[in-house]
Amino acid sequence: MIPMSEPVKSRPYRSPLRAERARANREAILREAHRMFLADGYARTPVASVAAAAGVSEDLVYKLFGNKRGLVVEVLNFAVTGRYGAPVVLDQDKPRQVREETDQRRQLALFAEDIAGRTSRARPVDDVIRSAGEVDPVLAAKRAEMHEERLRNLRTFVGWLRANGPLRPGLGEEEAAVTVWTVTGPDVHRLLVDELGWDHARYHAWVHSTLEAALLP
Repeated sequence: MIPMSEPVKSRPYRSPLRAERARANREAILREAHRMFLADGYARTPVASVAAAAGVSEDLVYKLFGNKRGLVVEVLNFAVTGRYGAPVVLDQDKPRQVREETDQRRQLALFAEDIAGRTSRARPVDDVIRSAGEVDPVLAAKRAEMHEERLRNLRTFVGWLRANGPLRPGLGEEEAAVTVWTVTGPDVHRLLVDELGWDHARYHAWVHSTLEAALLP
């Protein structure tokens, strides 16, 4: 009699090589979409052209990002973080450093450094979304939603700051959050950098000094 082998239990197939290839494809799509959106604008950047430049199928782009609106939103996130699938903003390394810092002025300095970089990277893509939103109400609503989320995150930051000491006399937490939201927003960055020709170092220094004067006693 020939002995029968034990049945082999099925296991989900997970290939590190396949996962790495999938990640590389996503990042290639996002890099090419970022380049093309900034060079040609939203309307003049077909998904098919992004796919061809990234060396993937058009179907894969739709599978990963849903549609062109979803793609440009992920391009914005990618521009800020530099990688696909990063944790939500408040769980990323630099915001965690801000949260864990116990000296209020050092906390604000860390925040200013981080937010100045994020705004500088995000603003060109935000410009694309803002312009496209003038004729696409769905995209305009999505942009408004993202800026509302930014304000919620900044309310959290002000709470971290307030936990380490008082704010400027007479300044409430909500007004403080709106102040930070305004100072660090893309419209102010556009005025200072594009209109006045400031470089990043000057913009960063201005954000830091303006927030320190506005928020701290």
